[in-house]
Amino acid sequence: MNDAPQKPIADIVPKTRSAIFAGYTAIFIVTILIVIKSYAYYESGAVSILSSLIDSVLDSLVSVMALSSIYYARRPADADHRWGHGKMEAVSALFQSAIIVGGGVFLVFEAVDSIVHPDVVTHHMIGIYVMGVSIVLSGWLVFIQRRALQHSGSLAVEADSVHYGSDILINTGTLIVLVVGFYGAPLWLDGLFAMGVAGFMVYLARGIAVKSLDMLLDRELSDDDRTKIIGIIESHDGVAGWHDLRTHRNGTDYVMSFDIEVDPEMTLWSAHEIAKDLEKGIMQLYPAAEVLIHIDPEGYTEDARHRVKGVHI
Repeated sequence: MNDAPQKPIADIVPKTRSAIFAGYTAIFIVTILIVIKSYAYYESGAVSILSSLIDSVLDSLVSVMALSSIYYARRPADADHRWGHGKMEAVSALFQSAIIVGGGVFLVFEAVDSIVHPDVVTHHMIGIYVMGVSIVLSGWLVFIQRRALQHSGSLAVEADSVHYGSDILINTGTLIVLVVGFYGAPLWLDGLFAMGVAGFMVYLARGIAVKSLDMLLDRELSDDDRTKIIGIIESHDGVAGWHDLRTHRNGTDYVMSFDIEVDPEMTLWSAHEIAKDLEKGIMQLYPAAEVLIHIDPEGYTEDARHRVKGVHI
């Protein structure tokens, strides 16, 4: 019988709803951005606008993928996936980073061609107005995503938010290039800026890929988180010692396991109550957590799971 406290539906539903709302909002806004940027590029021919348009097209693919991964990740555990499906968000984010890198490489080729064979940029004001609208829409979306991220902790939403946060910088830079171009700046500046955008896209993709791999490879939580958990364990009077604390993220949830040592003469029921107290204390700090506690007699740390000295014991 598993008497671990179940996660309240009231805690789970708002997390999921906020992430899904952010996902649909992203798709709606990026569709508008693609339409207006396509018109601006058609009228102006500016490669800086093309770089922004490519970024938005990639964002649309990323947003659809992110929303799909959120829906998949919320599926409950089943017989084949007893830890649930939360890591699908990390898989999605890893693919997102690959898509962004591909878009950056394509943009480099376009930028080099623009520098070697520059075209005269026309209809500067159309591009300027479109970039202004893009900055406002991207800013509004990032605000919604950051709010959703506070409630959900979703890696998919976080990755999406990084993309659209970069959009604000990219669109601002594009706006500056168009303004200075309107006043007679050299044509090669347009392509040079596009190359800078490509490099920035690759840099952002690297950050997303690292976070995705951290989750997929079960990287430990931060030292600060581990210190908080250890503090809860050591503060209980019934715990004589502890070892083998392991933690990692599983989608928007946390998984924590550790061994505690108790008085060998203690009854099973009393030891069980100590474990329940620790579980309760940890879940007050981390409501979306799976807490696994193994109980050992004091001084006994031998276990087949403790294989790496200095890590597990």
